[in-house]
Amino acid sequence: MKSAYTFGNAATDGVRGWFVGQFVSASGGLRKRDDVELKWGVHPKGEARPGAWAKYKTATTIAVLIEGQCLIQIRDSDHADEHLLSTPGDYLIMAPGLEHTWEAVTDCTVLSIRTPSVPNDLVERKE
Repeated sequence: MKSAYTFGNAATDGVRGWFVGQFVSASGGLRKRDDVELKWGVHPKGEARPGAWAKYKTATTIAVLIEGQCLIQIRDSDHADEHLLSTPGDYLIMAPGLEHTWEAVTDCTVLSIRTPSVPNDLVERKE
């Protein structure tokens, strides 16, 4: 029966916050997935996305604010915008190919969901 479920803590089980996805070792049981990635991101005020701008070639990303405030900037070749996630439950869904970066306006916790979980899908651009 143990292989039918996995129990843990999102804040302690992850690598840099990511606790479900293709990058989890087989010993992680059901946390090893190729259909979805989950991150429990706890960020102190002023922390920003390392590496500046990023996009994913295949995956859609969803950021859901748990607490605090997080500013997410998005852009494509034609448009730039920014969204302040400030009320628990605020979310932003980003399609593949949309560049984004973020900054913790206050201490904050954000649940990130990325689907599918594809190796080497990330494209970063420093400015």
